[in-house]
Amino acid sequence: MFDYSAQIEAFRDKRVRLPTLFKEKLLGRRKANRDRLISRLSDFIPRASIGESNFKPQGSVAMGTVIQTKFVDEEYDIDDGLVIARNQLKNGDGNEMTTTEVREAVRDALKDKRFNRQPKLFTNCVRVFYADTDEEKHHVDFPVYRRWTNDENEVVQELASESDWVRSNPTQVNDWFNTIVADRNKAADGWGTQVRHLIQLLKRFCRSRKDWLELLPNGMKLSMLVDECQPPYDARIDVAFRDLLERIDQRLESNKAIHNRAHPDQPMITRTTCDDNVVALQEKIQEALLGIATLDESSKQNEKDARSVWDWVFKSDGFFAEYDEATRVVKSEAVAANSGRSPFDVPWAEKPGWEMLCSHSATIRGKWNTSEHGIHWREFPNDGPALDKHLYLRFFGETNMSPPYQVYWQVVNTGTEAVSKGCLRGQIVASGSVGPSGLRSTTMVEKPSRNERTLYRGMHWVELFVVRGNICLARSGPFVVNIM
Repeated sequence: MFDYSAQIEAFRDKRVRLPTLFKEKLLGRRKANRDRLISRLSDFIPRASIGESNFKPQGSVAMGTVIQTKFVDEEYDIDDGLVIARNQLKNGDGNEMTTTEVREAVRDALKDKRFNRQPKLFTNCVRVFYADTDEEKHHVDFPVYRRWTNDENEVVQELASESDWVRSNPTQVNDWFNTIVADRNKAADGWGTQVRHLIQLLKRFCRSRKDWLELLPNGMKLSMLVDECQPPYDARIDVAFRDLLERIDQRLESNKAIHNRAHPDQPMITRTTCDDNVVALQEKIQEALLGIATLDESSKQNEKDARSVWDWVFKSDGFFAEYDEATRVVKSEAVAANSGRSPFDVPWAEKPGWEMLCSHSATIRGKWNTSEHGIHWREFPNDGPALDKHLYLRFFGETNMSPPYQVYWQVVNTGTEAVSKGCLRGQIVASGSVGPSGLRSTTMVEKPSRNERTLYRGMHWVELFVVRGNICLARSGPFVVNIM
């Protein structure tokens, strides 16, 4: 299958994952409502005394699996559990408050004359509304819990439903999910992180068509299926997602009931053992798998056919075509700048001064992250689709030579932006030393690795040399980094 993982990862990052600034805006709205409750709840529940520690984030925002909305009918849901000590839930007469009284008090404390719609009671929460009509439409839900210790010295937490207090742990799902992510990352680097990415992509697939919004299961059910069916880690997200769909199809073929895996003691979260929306999900997955399977044909091992299939899966709204075109332009500019010569034949690239024997092999692997100190780095291929600017890069060298030897790196930039900044580079430097800025060096370590940044549009490359004495015994060849 043609490698389309870089495009899918870029799509997930740009069009599926919630942008950082918008997420901060949503969390800012959550914080404003928290502050309103902290300052005003005692006006309605005289004994209530709460602070930040009383709030327990819940749902997909807290789990890191929330995705961007695509249609105006969708809206973002921010869940924030409020836990109050039972002995504080007394009315003015000192009597214990009912669930209705507690929920109404929270609702009234949240009211604000600036709201177009005032907070409203729902079955298991109090809802605050924002932006009713645009693509930023969202609401903040506050399920309310009481906490107390019973005669067996057991801490009890109960949710205020419409009619009664129902035993419920406000952090159980989040705790379970965070444990899943941590344990899988320990088992295989990036495996736990990938479960979040696969949930996001499966959600996007299920919400890619407007007429699928009410047809297919909700995010909780999809998350449970991904947890249960996640394949082993694969650096190629296209392969991992295909494997996931195949596993879910096999799972639903034998059993269509879905359980909340964070609450194994509770009943299934599907209404029946064969819900219509689960049947529809399997049908859509099978349709997607038929299209993906065509990419195994020898005549379709190419970018165009891969783009067509994956665009059907995710309905990228032109993102994949724009991304592939941007990558093509970057590569063609590099070729044009060298007037038909090899793009690696540039005068500012220092020529190796050693005798070149190259009797051994050397290879380079590249990884990127949006943060210099990020934990889980994403691998990208040699001469693959163009990366965004301002990413952090790590290059790792491997060789089949036995020590002793010395490792040298060469970083070469091309393109008008690098020229204008005087950062064409090209020097061959010993591993552990910092060269002049270009892809821009950040930190160096005394081992075959190198850290850089993506700063200038164009085609650039990194090369590794392994030397003993004055003889180069292994050379990686250029590892090309395209930047848009």
